[in-house]
Amino acid sequence: MKALIAGVLPLFVYVGTASGYAHWLDSGEFVAAAADFGISHPPGHPLAAIVLGAANLAPIGALSFRVALICALLGAVAAVALCFAFESTLRVGGMIRESLRFPLALGATWWVVGTQAWWFQAVRPEVYALQMALLCIAIERLLRVSLSGKDGDVRPLYQAALALGLALANHHYLAALAVVPSLWLLVGVWRTWGWRPFAWSAGFTGAGLLTYIYLPLRALREPFLNLGDPSSPGRFLWVVTARAFQKSVSQDAAAPFGERFADVLLTTGEHLHIVTLLVALLGAYFMLRVKSARKYGLFWLTLWIVYALGRAAIGFVRGNPDANAYFMLSYASLAVFAVFAVGVLLSALAEAVPSRPRLGPALATVLALGASFQFIRSAEGSTLANFVDTDVFDDGLRRSLPPRSVVLVHNPQTIFRFWGGEAEEQNRPDVTMIPLPLLTYPSLVDRLLKNEPELTPLLRSYVLDGTLSVAELQSLAALRPVYVEMDVRVTRDMMDLLVPEHLYHRVLTADTTETDEARAMHTHARLWGELYQRIGQPIEEHTKTQLLWRHYADSLGAGLALNPHARELLMMRDALKAATPGEPVDVTPFTIR
Repeated sequence: MKALIAGVLPLFVYVGTASGYAHWLDSGEFVAAAADFGISHPPGHPLAAIVLGAANLAPIGALSFRVALICALLGAVAAVALCFAFESTLRVGGMIRESLRFPLALGATWWVVGTQAWWFQAVRPEVYALQMALLCIAIERLLRVSLSGKDGDVRPLYQAALALGLALANHHYLAALAVVPSLWLLVGVWRTWGWRPFAWSAGFTGAGLLTYIYLPLRALREPFLNLGDPSSPGRFLWVVTARAFQKSVSQDAAAPFGERFADVLLTTGEHLHIVTLLVALLGAYFMLRVKSARKYGLFWLTLWIVYALGRAAIGFVRGNPDANAYFMLSYASLAVFAVFAVGVLLSALAEAVPSRPRLGPALATVLALGASFQFIRSAEGSTLANFVDTDVFDDGLRRSLPPRSVVLVHNPQTIFRFWGGEAEEQNRPDVTMIPLPLLTYPSLVDRLLKNEPELTPLLRSYVLDGTLSVAELQSLAALRPVYVEMDVRVTRDMMDLLVPEHLYHRVLTADTTETDEARAMHTHARLWGELYQRIGQPIEEHTKTQLLWRHYADSLGAGLALNPHARELLMMRDALKAATPGEPVDVTPFTIR
């Protein structure tokens, strides 16, 4: 019954606000992986491919919606496990009355899982809802065995070890961070039961890690999505170690660590509210002050520190829901401290007013019901119930392209959106999308050339020189329609070959004329008008980011209409105003080097 009470509200909210169409960021990629149990970007996420692939068994809705429903269910499972972990924590030290524990744990759970950081992971195709379900189960089981004592049952430790092993096979960085705070509790388990349970636990963790065998076995069957092709030992290591992302953040471009950590604190305060943080300080004091509760307080405190510093260490991007996912457990840590403080105060109130024994539980229940307000508070930035934007973009990105088109794409989100849409609909197998940033992935170029050898000269020149060859583009354009996604990395000598068409720029076989440009611009403006009309107002934040990026390389006025304070756009506007008519503008300050 407790599980039902804890999970039904989050499940109802998550299912009711799940994305009918895959969202931006990596969502399209995970739909593509789920379509035929494929292999996503490093570290491969083998468990996610298996679990999300189960969406193929569901009888209703589009594949992207079915995958989102699985994430919603996993989010509810995480909420239930978290509630039980909170209730176990409220037992430590004997300071909180039994009648208060569950309602307080319930309130803390709803306050946490109603934040945008949790909610948004449960309504879109992603790996984070699965990760939180596994880690919350592992934490709850570890707390259970730690509190059970010598006469208790050690088997929850094995269940925690298996959940950890599976979590390592899904997102190993997030799982590895959870190991450090667990040491506070594992030392006590060792003293109680000795080394034998840890030997068995190592076996269960290893069993979870065996999920990685899925990667080379599936790669040998060449699924639709096979990033990194981990079919050999070297490529398997390349994928699992996520080597492709080790240089993804330039140290020169990264903000100072203090600034990144300040971003972490600011986001935490926005999501949980400053009152929660202040009460959490009091709860941490209570828990650390009592000897029998101290190791549990140190566990939760270290959990918060590890995840907050872990996110700041690899960089933080405000507004990026993937970055916010790293805070899911750190929010849980702060919430459990806050309700521990409330529980101690309500228990003291019950002792002070013994004639009214129901007062404390009644207040705890009111607090639990009040915590559901978090869902209302976070709804605007979390719900995807009416989100259709990626489906609208699909017409110009893929569906309406001429037969046998070749599309050269720079933006990773365009790449993932293309893969997700095609894996789900399979209506444009004649269109070839070349993901330029990912051509260094093992076997990706070979796979493209195996199916379409006419791409050999263009891809060879790009791999060798790092830029698209104008001559090879024109040669290919004589055989097939060729489109380039406009980007600041498109060279000046290519501009004379391009005219806007669909959501790309088409490569012409001869230099463009003013007539070509005027006709294309008129058609392009009409297309953008129709797209904005279909998206509607207000524009979702991540869609606005995509529009802003496209207009940055396409239309300065449209970009400033979306964000009149964008520094790069304002700099470009000033540069254009100061330019001599008819003379080229130096775009070096606006290009990626």
